[in-house]
Amino acid sequence: MSVSRTRVAVKFMLIVGACLMVLCAVLAIAAAQKGGNPPLLLPRLSEDKKAVFSKSGAVVDYGNASQGYVMVRYTKESSKRLKVRITQGQKNMDYDLNRRGEYEVFPLQMGDGKYKVQVFQESQKKGQFAQVASTTITVKLDHPDLPYLYPNQYVSYNAASKAVALSYELCEGLTDDKEKIKAIYAFCTRRIAYHHIRANSAKKGYLPDLDAVLAERKAICFDYAALMACMLRVQGIPAQLVIGYADKTYHAWNNVKVDGKWYRYDPTYAAVGNKAEKYTEERRY
Repeated sequence: MSVSRTRVAVKFMLIVGACLMVLCAVLAIAAAQKGGNPPLLLPRLSEDKKAVFSKSGAVVDYGNASQGYVMVRYTKESSKRLKVRITQGQKNMDYDLNRRGEYEVFPLQMGDGKYKVQVFQESQKKGQFAQVASTTITVKLDHPDLPYLYPNQYVSYNAASKAVALSYELCEGLTDDKEKIKAIYAFCTRRIAYHHIRANSAKKGYLPDLDAVLAERKAICFDYAALMACMLRVQGIPAQLVIGYADKTYHAWNNVKVDGKWYRYDPTYAAVGNKAEKYTEERRY
C-alpha cells in the first residue's frame, strides 16, 4: 500500500472513531434523559430566515432570542481580530469572535428589551476596531433564567462533551436539586486541582475548554466556574458564571439558583482553601 493510501486510511479510521465516540456519547445522554433527567438544552439555528441578519460577512441568528441567546459568525476570510459587542441601554458585553466562520453563542443576560448586536474587525492600527455590521433586536425571554440554562461562549459544551456525561453520572439517582448541587460541587472542589502554571500564563481572551480540564484535572478560576455552571445547567439548574473581584483579586465564581433564590458558590477558593471577605460582581454569563 502506498504512503498516500496509508494516510487516507488512517484519516478515515480516525474520522470513524471520532464519529463512534460522538454517537456513543449521544446515546448515553439519550439513555440518561429517559432515566428521568431533564432535557439537554442546546442552541439551534433558526428555521426562520427573516430572523437571520447578514451584512458584510457578519451573520447574526436571533431566531431563538426568546430562549436567551443569539448566534454570531463571520463568514469572510480574515487574518484580523474580530469582536462582538452586545448592548442593552448603557450596558455592554464584549467578546472575541472566531475567524473560522463557525457560529458562537452569546447570552442575552440583561433581560427583556432592545439589544444592539455589533460585529467589529481590527483596523490597520493594531488594537483599534471598525464596525462591520450592526443590528437591533427586541427580546422577550420565555423565562428570565434561560440565559443561564444554555451553553454559551464562556460555558461551552455540546451533546458529546465529557462534562455533560459526567454531570449525568454524578447525579444518577438524585432527584433533589440541592443533592445534585452538592455532588457537582464536591467533584469540582475535591477532584480538580488548581493550575498554578495556567494561572500565571493564561493570555487575554482565554476561554475554558471543559473536556481538556477534565482530562488534565487541573483548572484556574475561570475553568472551575465554567465546569460547575455546565454540569448544573445540564441538570436544569440555573447557574451563572460570574466575573469580578474576590476582595482585590480578579476572580470567577458561580451563582446558583435554589428554591427561587440565588446563592454564591466559589469552587476555586473551596478547592484551594482560600476565603474572600467581599465579592464584587462585574459581569454574569
